[in-house]
Amino acid sequence: MKKIALFQTDLGYGGIQKSIINLLNSLDYNKYEVDLYLFSRVNVFNDLLNDNVKIIYKKSLPYITKFVDFELLNKMYSNTIEKEYDVAIDFNSYSMDTALACLNVKAKKKVIWVHNDIKIKLKEEGKYRVLYHFFSKKYKYYDAFVAVSKGALDSFKEYNKYNSKQYLVIPNIINTEEIFNLINEKENINVDESKYNLCSVGRLSHQKGFDILLDDVKQIVQNNFNFHLYIIGDGPKKKQLIKQINCLQLNKYVTLLGAKNNVYSILNKMDGFVLTSRYEGQGMVFLEAKALGLDIIMPKHLEKYIDGINGTNDIVKSILKLKKHEKKYNSLKSYNNDIIKKINNLLGK
Repeated sequence: MKKIALFQTDLGYGGIQKSIINLLNSLDYNKYEVDLYLFSRVNVFNDLLNDNVKIIYKKSLPYITKFVDFELLNKMYSNTIEKEYDVAIDFNSYSMDTALACLNVKAKKKVIWVHNDIKIKLKEEGKYRVLYHFFSKKYKYYDAFVAVSKGALDSFKEYNKYNSKQYLVIPNIINTEEIFNLINEKENINVDESKYNLCSVGRLSHQKGFDILLDDVKQIVQNNFNFHLYIIGDGPKKKQLIKQINCLQLNKYVTLLGAKNNVYSILNKMDGFVLTSRYEGQGMVFLEAKALGLDIIMPKHLEKYIDGINGTNDIVKSILKLKKHEKKYNSLKSYNNDIIKKINNLLGK
């Protein structure tokens, strides 16, 4: 039986956290013994996690260490994990805690997951540029890099190219069984069935491009399209987006729903899904919308992050062509089976 160690900061709300839960719940525990190391007791997914996974809590480093050179921290770090593993995985990819623990544990193979487009994040996000300056030297110590999309991998390799290392694309598993169970939960939202109901989901941040979407909505309104847009999420750009909605006089056409524990019951009431992100890592929500049979509208530049979904060069024109239709659910069985095969190969089944 292969011994696997995974290192993640926490199991709070977030895409990375949900991704690791889906991965852990897909493993065959007749083949793998898995220890999950966490550096925070924030855990909203505990009830969803496979009982075979052993959670071990570690003390996190002081906040200031985020701004200390990784090489220096690595020399000072003292490994307190005695157990030896076949594979150790830093699933977080951003954290000093997970990197130091993963790289110092005794393991035959050390892997790091890459969840986003490093090149664009360095261009768009000042905070990330600062953090990257301090933690980027860690990459040379890993044996393999797993990116959640081709776009994320190509970007990563521009900055971290090692001829002797292994590079893989393994997208995130989509737990359609959970999605189909959750759509039956009631949400306090009523939609007008006479309209074409569009939904968008994501953190209200610069990356997700809701400001771009609202400009598109203004043009759609001017074409007398009978629709309504619901935006699920919260974040630092909320006030700016409310101001933009007011300035563009879109209050009758756009509803900000805020963050929701269960987005799937709302998505299930929709006809289509749209997101105009400036960049993604993978964009799991597109695939979740696909599982629920929604029409999907996304910009062409996101195709490199999401396999099997076509983008458009004209969001407005594409939305204006949409019509209500009967939706068909998609279990994404072949998509998930292919990912499980790749994970087994990585772990050495």
